[in-house]
Amino acid sequence: MSKEEPVLQNIRNFTVQIRRIEDDRIVGTGIAVSEKGKIITCEHVVEAVLGVKPCDADGKEIGIYFPQIPESRRARVSTLLTEFEDDIVELELCDGLMPLGSEKIAKLGGAENSEGHKFRSYGYSPTGEHPSTWAHGIILGSVETTHIKKLQVDPVQLSSRQIDRGMSGAAVLDDELNAVVGIISARYFPKSAVKDDIGYAVDNYVLTFNPFNYTLENKVAKLPAPEPKTDQEKVRTAGKPKEAVILNNAPTSLDEWVGRAELLGQITEDCLSQKIHMTGLIGFGGEGKSSLARRWLDNMLEGMPDCPKPDGVFWWGFYDRPGVDEFFEAALEYISGGTIKASELPSSTAKAHFIAAMLSRSKYIFVLDGLEVLQEQDGDKYGLLRSRDLRDFLHFFAGPGHDSFCLVTSRAPLFDLIEYNTYSNRDVMRMSESDGRDLLRRYGVKNGTEAELDKIVREWDGHALTLSLIGTYLAEKYDGDIHKADKIEPPTADEPRYERVHRVLRRYDEHLTEAERAFMIIFSVFRTPVKEEAFPKVFRTATGKTAINAPITRLNNTEFGAMLELLKKYRILRYDARERHYTTHPLIRRHYSAILVKGGIEENKEAIEIHRQIKDYYLATAGDAPRYPTLEDLKPFIEVVHHLCKAGAYDEAFNIVWNQLFRNVEFVISRKLSAWDTVWDLMLEFFADRDTTGEPLVSEPSGKGWILNESGLCLMCLGRLAEAVSFYDRGNKIDVDILKAWRFGSTDFQNLSELHCHLGSLKEAEKAAKQALEYARRAEDEGEKRVSLTSLGWVAHLNGDIKKAGELFKKAEKLEKEIDPASQYLYSLRGIQHAEYLLKTGDI
Repeated sequence: MSKEEPVLQNIRNFTVQIRRIEDDRIVGTGIAVSEKGKIITCEHVVEAVLGVKPCDADGKEIGIYFPQIPESRRARVSTLLTEFEDDIVELELCDGLMPLGSEKIAKLGGAENSEGHKFRSYGYSPTGEHPSTWAHGIILGSVETTHIKKLQVDPVQLSSRQIDRGMSGAAVLDDELNAVVGIISARYFPKSAVKDDIGYAVDNYVLTFNPFNYTLENKVAKLPAPEPKTDQEKVRTAGKPKEAVILNNAPTSLDEWVGRAELLGQITEDCLSQKIHMTGLIGFGGEGKSSLARRWLDNMLEGMPDCPKPDGVFWWGFYDRPGVDEFFEAALEYISGGTIKASELPSSTAKAHFIAAMLSRSKYIFVLDGLEVLQEQDGDKYGLLRSRDLRDFLHFFAGPGHDSFCLVTSRAPLFDLIEYNTYSNRDVMRMSESDGRDLLRRYGVKNGTEAELDKIVREWDGHALTLSLIGTYLAEKYDGDIHKADKIEPPTADEPRYERVHRVLRRYDEHLTEAERAFMIIFSVFRTPVKEEAFPKVFRTATGKTAINAPITRLNNTEFGAMLELLKKYRILRYDARERHYTTHPLIRRHYSAILVKGGIEENKEAIEIHRQIKDYYLATAGDAPRYPTLEDLKPFIEVVHHLCKAGAYDEAFNIVWNQLFRNVEFVISRKLSAWDTVWDLMLEFFADRDTTGEPLVSEPSGKGWILNESGLCLMCLGRLAEAVSFYDRGNKIDVDILKAWRFGSTDFQNLSELHCHLGSLKEAEKAAKQALEYARRAEDEGEKRVSLTSLGWVAHLNGDIKKAGELFKKAEKLEKEIDPASQYLYSLRGIQHAEYLLKTGDI
């Protein structure tokens, strides 16, 4: 077990965008280096922004954007070299001090002792789908330069394939020294004779000379990882997994596996390392990340020389089962062998801590497949996990004190782990031409020369999914004749990557029968793996004049079975014999679901019909949930709500939420199971296109108000406090202004007061608590008066008004005794708040 502290400086904390003010365009990257508003970047970046050299800037302003806050500022050139040409310049913010705390300022070192060390970087590129990108590689060391330039310090050569335009000015963070030892200044774009992994950085040692005069650190102390907090006795006495290997909806092993030997070896190297606890396989969709993870796991389980088998394996695929709460419930069941019930740890937070604490008991391998469905997909938060509990769990996994290993696949970089030196990033890129050739041959492509096969691989950019579809298409339709490859028009140079997959699938569609196309379209509507029991109830039941499944209903059992086999042969349908269910690749699902919803749901009666049929299927399979259900028991009802909302039946969906998932005032899925991520996802279903700026689409104002207030409560419980305020405000407006529901209004403003307390907005908290008391009086509800008085007492306590707080708590306690003579004190949250006040005043 590694004892070394694993947390490095977080590059994202101090990295800023350098922007052109007139059009707000990102030109390059900079790093915040001083609380006095100092930023370091490259001279050529400043020149690109201003159109003149920094020495001629003459006070011109440069746009600075802090994505992590977010906040925009302006800066001017502060310090630069006049006699030397090292590509570095210091900027100073025009409008005040640095908006970052001292802990988020870059700690600088020099590159003198960095030769051979790994580095990581993070910067901004004005090209590509996302503005941010990260790089990693090896610091090769300083190199001589030409006599054309007069430099104080030799540049540092880097080996990395990720450095691109726009990253100039980005930090070079030495993984071993934990110091920013330079800034990226150039990328060598070679001709074919030279490898394209060369970059250059300015050594920060230049900052020690006049006129900069910075002091550098030889090595920066790393920080400890957070540790799980849980009942250690419960951990010690918990059982072990009943089954050593659980492969929840993992892809089946590929018989046609080819290549990727180097990458497979790197994952094994990470797994066996004493320092690495987590590896991310990062790449575009369809590059084969899931299949690669499965292949590596199969190799591990079969046993390899000098590579012992793990004690347990837990695979979770987020593509088909994206619920965070469901993941934690299943992981807890696995790792404790069912001896710890979900109800004993009544929140995903508690489950995350407990599961993490269990990792040290054995050598476990966790595979988290398709994590991008839980990551932000755009904006400043791109790549960050939306779930705080899942982020904390991964941080625990990355920490020391255990020998377990986690393999993650994702399309988005795992920026939440960028600061951990126990995390290893492995890019899954295009297949090599030799691997691509082998893949095409494995799928049945014949009679082609190596040059002809290489041409196909190059045209389709070595994309594994696309090549497998092309190979299968040629094998099934043209007996593998490579000369028929021109039947699929190759992509254009600027065609979006995923459009290439759709191009191949559109060619497939031309050869599918009407029944086969209908099957794939219906199949794509399901969010979860499709079991065989769904076939007679959804696919083979025609219920209307526009029934999309009509062609399927005309098939007899033999013909239907033959169709399934053919779709599997085409590799657009997958069957898991272990689980007895069917799945497909997410990109294939997207292709066929787009066909169904074309034109919008309102104009597409076929889509509404299919969603309703799937709803009926899930409702029939749900049955009667047990008195104390798990999230697994409630899953069918969750799917019912989704498909009803997709069919536009929002009121019907709301009834299912209230009666089956919340069970009226029992609040089963929220207060009892604490499945707040799941509840938040349910609330999003009631907004058009999941856009919460609009109104909930139920018809009754009472339902709209409840959804808005429950959304606010969800966000509070998920730690997204600032986002919750607008939901409470909107929900309160409906309850008070429209419904005149004073009691509900009182509860709403109590929640809002608590939220403002958490945010530190005590004036707003007091205002909300006073409104809560006013509406409680209008409702003549003594219970709500009691809680509202406690809320006011708590705000006074936080404000330091001890006398006022005491008076309010006394009034609340008096009401408590009047409501329930058996009660001696305030209890529940109000009791805790009163106790906190008494402790502060010394009344033990």
